[in-house]
Amino acid sequence: MHRSPPAQSARGTPRRARTALADNATPLASPVGSPVAPKPPTTLISSLEIPVQGAIPIPQPPGSAKSSPFSSAAPPPPPVPTASSSSSTTASSGRRAPRRSKTEALAALQHAVHADGADDAPPPAPTLFHPDAAPLPAAPRLDMNTVRRPNRSRRISTSPQVPQKDRPLGLQDCPAFYPTPEEFRDPMLYIRTITSQAQEFGIAKIVPPETWRMPFVTDTEKFRFTTRLQRLNSIEASSRAKINFLEQLYRFHQQQGNTRVSVPTINNKPMDLWLLRKKVHEFGGYDAVTKGKKWADLGRYLGYSGMTGLSTQIKNSYTRVILPYEHWCEHVRASPLASLATVPRGDSQLRTHTITQKRTWSAGGASTSARQDCDASMSPPDSPLTATSSPLSEPPEESEVKEEPDESAPRRRRGRTSTTSEQKTPGSKKAANRSAVTESIKDDDMDSSELPCEVCHKNDKGEEMLLCDNCDCGFHMFCLEPPLAAVPRGQWFCPTCIFGTGGDFGFDEGEEHSLSSFQARDREFRRRWFQVHPPEQDSTDTDDPTVNTFGDVRVTEHDVEREFWRLVQSPHETVEIEYGADVHSTTHGSAMPTLESHPMDPYSKDPWNLNNIPILSDSLLRYIKSDISGMTVPWTYVGMIFSTFCWHNEDHYTYSVNYMHWGETKTWYGIPGDDAEKFEAAIKKEAPDLFEAQPDLLFQLVTLMSPERLTDEGVRVYACNQRAGELVITFPKAYHAGFNHGFNFNEAVNFALPDWLTYGRQCVERYREHRKQPVFSHDELLITITQQSQSIATAIWLNDSLKEMTDREMSDRLRARALKLGEILEEEDRSEDQYQCIVCKAFCYLSQVTCHCTNKVACVDHADSLCKCAMEQRTLRKRFSDEELLDTQARVAERASVPSAWQAKLNKALAESARPSLRVLRALLAEGDRINHPLPELANIRKCVNRANDWIDAANTFLVRKQSRKRSKRPKVRPPVNGDIATQAEDPGDRPDRGLDEIYALLSQVEDLGFDTHEVGILKTHAAKAEDIKARARSLLTVTPTERDREAYLQDCERLLLEGSSINVFLDELLDVEKLVARVQLTKELENEVADDSVLTLEEVAQYLTRARVCNLQQDNEHVRMLEARQRAGQSWDERARHVLSQPYKTIEELNEFEDIDPNVPIDLTILDKIASARAKAKEFDKQAQAWLEPEEGVPRPRVQDVMRLVTRAEKDFSIHSIRQLKHGADFALDLESRCDQVLHDRYDHSEDDDIFDTMLKWVEYAKLHLAIFSLPKFERLDEQLTAHYRWLENLPWFCANHREPHGKDLFEDVLAATRPEDDLPPDDEFFTCICHEAVRPPAPGTVSDAVQCDHCFARFHGQCARSGGSCPFCDHHHWNGSLHKERSWHFCYMPTMLMHASDITKFYSEDWKQLEVIVHRVDRLTSVIGQFLSFASKPGNQRKEYLPQVRHYMRKLYKIQFAVSPNPDVSYGLDLAGLHRILAELPVTVRTKKRRRPKFTFGQDVDQDWLDGTRCICRGRTHYLLNYPKVSCELCNKFYHGSCVFFSIDNNKYDNRFVCPLCCLRKNRSYGYAELRVKDIKSADQDTYVDTVKMLDTFSKDIIYKELPPPYTQTLFIELIRFSPGQPDTVLANGPSLHSGSSSSQVSHHPPLPTNGHSYHARTLPPPPPRAPLHPYSPPHQMNAPAAHMPPPPPWEVKWTRPVPAPASALPPPVSAAPSLPASSSSTRRLSVSSTATAPNVNDDKRLPAVDPLTPPSASRKRKYPEGDAASERASPYGSPSFKRHTPVAEPLPPAAPTPSSSSSSSSSSSSAPAPASAPPGHRATQTLSPSLAMIMSPDTHHVPYVGTSTAALPATPPQQQRKVKLTYTNGEGTPR
Repeated sequence: MHRSPPAQSARGTPRRARTALADNATPLASPVGSPVAPKPPTTLISSLEIPVQGAIPIPQPPGSAKSSPFSSAAPPPPPVPTASSSSSTTASSGRRAPRRSKTEALAALQHAVHADGADDAPPPAPTLFHPDAAPLPAAPRLDMNTVRRPNRSRRISTSPQVPQKDRPLGLQDCPAFYPTPEEFRDPMLYIRTITSQAQEFGIAKIVPPETWRMPFVTDTEKFRFTTRLQRLNSIEASSRAKINFLEQLYRFHQQQGNTRVSVPTINNKPMDLWLLRKKVHEFGGYDAVTKGKKWADLGRYLGYSGMTGLSTQIKNSYTRVILPYEHWCEHVRASPLASLATVPRGDSQLRTHTITQKRTWSAGGASTSARQDCDASMSPPDSPLTATSSPLSEPPEESEVKEEPDESAPRRRRGRTSTTSEQKTPGSKKAANRSAVTESIKDDDMDSSELPCEVCHKNDKGEEMLLCDNCDCGFHMFCLEPPLAAVPRGQWFCPTCIFGTGGDFGFDEGEEHSLSSFQARDREFRRRWFQVHPPEQDSTDTDDPTVNTFGDVRVTEHDVEREFWRLVQSPHETVEIEYGADVHSTTHGSAMPTLESHPMDPYSKDPWNLNNIPILSDSLLRYIKSDISGMTVPWTYVGMIFSTFCWHNEDHYTYSVNYMHWGETKTWYGIPGDDAEKFEAAIKKEAPDLFEAQPDLLFQLVTLMSPERLTDEGVRVYACNQRAGELVITFPKAYHAGFNHGFNFNEAVNFALPDWLTYGRQCVERYREHRKQPVFSHDELLITITQQSQSIATAIWLNDSLKEMTDREMSDRLRARALKLGEILEEEDRSEDQYQCIVCKAFCYLSQVTCHCTNKVACVDHADSLCKCAMEQRTLRKRFSDEELLDTQARVAERASVPSAWQAKLNKALAESARPSLRVLRALLAEGDRINHPLPELANIRKCVNRANDWIDAANTFLVRKQSRKRSKRPKVRPPVNGDIATQAEDPGDRPDRGLDEIYALLSQVEDLGFDTHEVGILKTHAAKAEDIKARARSLLTVTPTERDREAYLQDCERLLLEGSSINVFLDELLDVEKLVARVQLTKELENEVADDSVLTLEEVAQYLTRARVCNLQQDNEHVRMLEARQRAGQSWDERARHVLSQPYKTIEELNEFEDIDPNVPIDLTILDKIASARAKAKEFDKQAQAWLEPEEGVPRPRVQDVMRLVTRAEKDFSIHSIRQLKHGADFALDLESRCDQVLHDRYDHSEDDDIFDTMLKWVEYAKLHLAIFSLPKFERLDEQLTAHYRWLENLPWFCANHREPHGKDLFEDVLAATRPEDDLPPDDEFFTCICHEAVRPPAPGTVSDAVQCDHCFARFHGQCARSGGSCPFCDHHHWNGSLHKERSWHFCYMPTMLMHASDITKFYSEDWKQLEVIVHRVDRLTSVIGQFLSFASKPGNQRKEYLPQVRHYMRKLYKIQFAVSPNPDVSYGLDLAGLHRILAELPVTVRTKKRRRPKFTFGQDVDQDWLDGTRCICRGRTHYLLNYPKVSCELCNKFYHGSCVFFSIDNNKYDNRFVCPLCCLRKNRSYGYAELRVKDIKSADQDTYVDTVKMLDTFSKDIIYKELPPPYTQTLFIELIRFSPGQPDTVLANGPSLHSGSSSSQVSHHPPLPTNGHSYHARTLPPPPPRAPLHPYSPPHQMNAPAAHMPPPPPWEVKWTRPVPAPASALPPPVSAAPSLPASSSSTRRLSVSSTATAPNVNDDKRLPAVDPLTPPSASRKRKYPEGDAASERASPYGSPSFKRHTPVAEPLPPAAPTPSSSSSSSSSSSSAPAPASAPPGHRATQTLSPSLAMIMSPDTHHVPYVGTSTAALPATPPQQQRKVKLTYTNGEGTPR
């Protein structure tokens, strides 16, 4: 078969297999055009040109060649496009040349191609950004102070002083709403309120109240997102349509062999071919324009005027370039090629164009790898219509493929679905919807002879088969229309590919950003852009807070809007920006708090929280069964300058709400839903070719059209500017678009109100027409609502939609039954992909057509497209039966009709009678209340019934006489006149208070209320009865009875009163009759019961007088006058009594005045009881006080608290003298107790001048004299301690009995001077040899010295010092054994006991105790230092003459102290030091030893060569299958080993795979943690004998040491020893025999080695100091000025009693280089101590030991030759470190290390940086911890001695049997011996 000639693709990769014609192909000729004037160059400005720290480019797949976005100008015209030139051009281009060429095509068509060189080409435009610039810095976390926040923006929105200017494009603003906090409380209610006003605009802005401040909770440091690239002038519809048309036009001419076609020019102006073709079609087509002679009119429309032959030139250009293409299009549409998409059913393996495209672009876009495989077959040829000869179109890139839902693809947004009020970019949609892996085309597996023809579907005549260079589909040349006679030269494209050019447009992926990096890029882009493109400056906007300033350029919101639309419509400037759109909150988190992330934040439950809006009670989306990302779960948007969201409406036409958290302005454009059809017609008219190729283009969200053009087409467009903190609402079906003014952060979500249901159904039908997959099933939503909401309100708005759904479903089922389909019922829900139609993609939730041959389904309308089976074999699968579906609809309709049925009953009742019965109205009201739905008439019915009930209640006050009826709150109150005063007093309200006039008012009122009830007739009868009683009462009052008829008259009156009480109506006439009867009864009662001597209470007198006034009894009545006189006397007594009781403090005298009362005076009994009770209480208080003030013998004394409690109770109401006396003494006693408590607890602040103990003695004297009546426990305790204090003072050794005070000042000063820690080393001055602390210097010339010299030790003494004792204090033991008398002849070991046995107040306040404490601590530290030194010097090997100055220095200190110093009274350190001094003074000078050296090993791996994979492993390259196994590198020797060979697990997910190889572990004497190591000497034949490298290294062995080991039982590595270099031990002298000779070699060590770090610890003796020249006989030992570091250092621990502040580093003496090291204890309960002068060994190396005190400064680091496994490596801290608390295990120490200059300097540096101890809080005393010596002294067991000093008997000169053994005792954490 013939193939078209090959060509190089634009990407520089050759096409797939072509014939040999490729080598002979003629290159395309350069197009020729007339010269034109220079035009503005086409520029490309990309935000990606700005490098930013933190921005990560999205990695491009291998082989994908995209042009660089950094070129700012179009490249110069290329030479003739040959294969080589095309390849080089493409190779030199960068990332996105294909897309850029499309964008620049429109600009390129404005001028002709210059074929005669680059001299006439316009110069390149200046670049805006510098590619080599350094990346902009971006902080890890976004600084929220650098963005616009809601508070500021809200003030901008509501500020009246901001001038309102006309918007650009002449648009009107949408309404903005400012709800109050009350209105803002319910989002759904408020939106329903504003819908009627705002829906006409499509969008609305809501500015929340000031009190609403939604927090921004996104972690700006962790939040990262991927952007989309947007080229502004490629988004506009007409621009993209123009580019697509020009590419189709070029491809057509290329295939027709017209390779020299060029853009026509008229008057040096390139012709706009797309606009020419569009206008010709608008004028009716080519024939209509020609017949109408409108070519000249077209020319003027295109901008040509004043030219001759214009119409001819335009017509010729159209005829030559455009008309052939149109004829070809019409011919193809009418030919069988128009139905290429039809696939024959007979051959499932037929490779048709449709199948190819579906395989390539399955699920809305091919994978990158699939497109790379077929890259060569899909690149178009070079286009001569552009200035760069670059193609006008390229195959779709990954983010640019048109979305075509596939059956296997998931739902668009289910689980991550989205709708937002902003743009859902195609890239983001496809990223969520496409399948994991799409099927790639397997062209290479199919032979070319098997390719079928796309027209006839036959695969014969392969020699006449053409392959499309885009889709690789085959076509017979004779099947084409028109047929081809020969294979065309160059590339050939099938009609489908030509027609489909441009359908691949979309947005590329940008870079991955953090918020701070994206902000940096946006800020820099805006600054540079507006400095290069400054807008016109407007001085009127100086106060506009929305203005941004870049240098001296001020940019307003309107400036940005105008610049945006200019760039969108610009053919020459291509601006590429980034947009962080559709960021899923399900993966990145919502910026608003949620109950999951911030449960305690109140805004997590706020109804305006976008996470809550979709699920509010009034939102229908809450009934969707699963989350839909972006629709019910918010999406976030991060915008930058000019980033845009194109025209679209929301999924399913739902509402949306968009909230701006912060940032720059976002401009919105909205179109009302009523104008949606107008908008679609206008944009289709603007670019009909786009919609012809893509009918669902508006679903792609990649197209803009200027609002100005839309307005011209009659579409209403409104705008608004959204600022930080504001909400934008979009309404159903409303198209909206917009862009960002800069860096901002928005969040959006969807919701649906009940009025949306109609729109939602319309959207489903629209999706079905375009075969777009819905987001959710509309029918399922309706069914779910019926199942979950049974309210009447829901039924009312749901009924119509449910009825439409039911009718539609029943109609579909009827049509299905007409097709004779089987039916099944499944009552369980399926997943949505199991009821989605394969044709129209609609969700068939209620019923689906299925077949046994496939698992796919179809709707009834597309049942014939399901499969090939007969229709009778297919089944209609129903979710609900017909009866269930109809019954559901009937129930909803019934609920919806409930309000109308009630209204019908109401109308019937009102129509039957003008005065309906109250019973009927009450029944209607009760029924309406049961209807859970608002009824407008119900309020009026309720009001009518309530008023009727009030009337009946008022009428019943006359008709019903209730028991104990409460008096009505009427103004007129009548006193009772009935004689039964007691009864009336019990029920004063049992009297009618309403008269006849009120009855008549009620009867008149009922006529106006308009209801009927039986109470009306009863009330009229009641009024008539009242009139009759009134008349009878009048007749009785007019009669004057005689004395004989008075009884009968009174009976008539009483009967009338009884009858009048039954009518419950107040009548004045009845009241007069009642008074008449009451006067008669009262007169009789006074005469019979009241006399002058009768006892009455004050209340009874008042009642009688009240009744007299009520019944109008005469005032001159003798009984009345008598009652009034007694009332006055009683009131006088009552006033006096109340006055006394009202006093705050009552006296007993005042209360006694009311003890005798006149019986004729009426009194109030309650007042009398109060007086008596108060008097009794006061007397009781007085009695108790007297008993305490004058106690009897044997009565316990009261506590002060009890006394004060009694005083408080008594003084509350009374003023009693005894109580005041008792309080006076108790106040003093309470104050004394408080002072005593403060003293006992060390809280007393003594501010007086005298001694505090004298003050306490005064307290004791006063208390025993004046406060003996009180019990004072704290005072008594203080008295006891005060006695103990004075006894303690008398027991002090320095207490003077004559002066009755201790004399310890001199002792204290001597101890301080002798025990200074910084003075532990002897002075460097050689003249310090005397027992005092002054140097014995040579006398001045001419003078005689009184100094003397010891004959034994040659020490020189002052004459005065020598006279003290008469002998050498260093050599003569009589100075130390007590033979010579001393003033301080006591022993130190008793002083700690005295210190501890002191009382508390002694410890708190006694200066003598504090001095004793310092003495004990300082001497104890010195004791520990000297004991350590003596223990060290007890070994013969350590008895060196260099230590003689140190011995004298210690003796000098003890000599100054005078009293004996040692841990126990049986030992004297002075005597021990004297004996040691005699020995050292007789020793010769030691000689230097050789420097010790460790043995060295050479193993087999050391002599091996590196293996093939670079390893030098244990396997030694002998195991070939280990080649290239995973390797691990030793961190010490950097050699590589196989991980499996050394048992080391390599984990690539860990960052700490540290490894030390087995060889290094052997050399460093370390343990290998992964296996056992065994070293085999190659010279040894014994299989069980191995080299003991550990022992050899520890002993510095000269020979190989062997050991026998059993067979290995665990992981074991065997290493061969090749060579051995002997070591040098430290026991060999440089010029003599071993140091350890004679008896010293057999001496038993007193501290056995303890394990450290898993190895045996071997104590070693360090080499002695170097030899020096002999000293002069009369010179001190230090005349050679040997460094102080040669002296033995202080011990490594010291007891800490207090924490002194360390001296500055500059004030410290030269430090000791190292201290003798102790072996670490193996017991977990033993702890090493930390001294103030040295740090303990690193006990942390043994994991079984407790950690060292964290206050301990770290040991100074020093470089050593053998840092591992060496006991000497555990160095002490430098001298001068602060004292720290420690517990010391006392054992015989190792010898000190030989000092070196490096160690000294290292220690000094460490000392200067030692941390200061933490200060104790005020009033807190540091916890005291005993040293070993003090622990021994304080221990009750004298046999457990922590340390026993080495006496002279223990020295080598003493026989061995007299040596004193040392018992090691370790102390626990509490300082007690264990």
